Amino acid sequence: METTAKTKGKGFAKKGKKFGGRNEKTEYEVKDVYQIFTDLILEKLEQGVIPWKQPWSDMGMPANYLTRKPYHGINLWILLSFRHEYPFYLTFKQAESLGGKIKKGSKGIPVCYWNFVYRHKETGKVIPPQYVSVYPPELLAKSCFLKEYKVFPIEQIEGVEWNLPEVKAGEEIPLIERCEQVFEGMLNPPKVVHLEDQAYYHPGIDVINLPSKNRFPEPHWYYGVLFHELIHSTGHQNRLNRPEVAGVVSFASEAYSKEELVAEMGSGFLCNHTGILRKELLENSAAYIQNWIAMLKNDKNLLLEAASKAQKAVDYILITCPF
Repeated sequence: METTAKTKGKGFAKKGKKFGGRNEKTEYEVKDVYQIFTDLILEKLEQGVIPWKQPWSDMGMPANYLTRKPYHGINLWILLSFRHEYPFYLTFKQAESLGGKIKKGSKGIPVCYWNFVYRHKETGKVIPPQYVSVYPPELLAKSCFLKEYKVFPIEQIEGVEWNLPEVKAGEEIPLIERCEQVFEGMLNPPKVVHLEDQAYYHPGIDVINLPSKNRFPEPHWYYGVLFHELIHSTGHQNRLNRPEVAGVVSFASEAYSKEELVAEMGSGFLCNHTGILRKELLENSAAYIQNWIAMLKNDKNLLLEAASKAQKAVDYILITCPF
């Protein structure tokens, strides 16, 4: 069966059509999800909040309270930027299933996920799920699209006795050792050298160059920069093969800027994962923020695409991580 991808935020709409001998109205009204999430992040950036530079709660990263499944990609950064008291969320129906009630005046926070519809290859019309089995597979095309739904932080839900995890005192593994384990556990890692007093990743020779550790105020700074370059390295043709890294990209070009956003998001995740995201690592110049604002205003698809690529890079690096 052929599978096609729709990257537009627009929804699919179709007027009444007869299926199975009766009039069946199938309407897909999906908002421009890309613009919704871009506007949310833009609002935070304009307030001076950088979502991918916000530390996780002591209870962990944002997760669904019922499933305890952490949010990933753009959903992680959206929820993290709100800095709620607890990192747990529920949909309206999930809250109701626990006997809870959303507090008056609370507003749901949008999160997104991929959904799909089947279309007739010849007519392009949407086929309702209950009629898909009627059609021969060769006449079906699967079209993917983004869908939005709302979640609420648990502090905005009343009537539920929450069972929250205990916050552990102290670290089981020293922070710097955790950072070393992330790099050492990476499959097919690039070589890291300390030959020049600057930080960069060279895809042609698959090498990361960093200033020596004693050139950084604290070890945390060194590993924060290492993680940034490590995310770049996942784009090498022998790893995830991102065009912005594996291809020919000039400095300060649009592709270069996009890859920098991927590296910033991915390194923010790794800094959180290892526990080194401290106040001094959160500082970013106004120029960086203004640059991201300009980029996002010019390309509403950039944010979700960058978050998706950053998540894939992180997953690649952490696939054998022991913690």
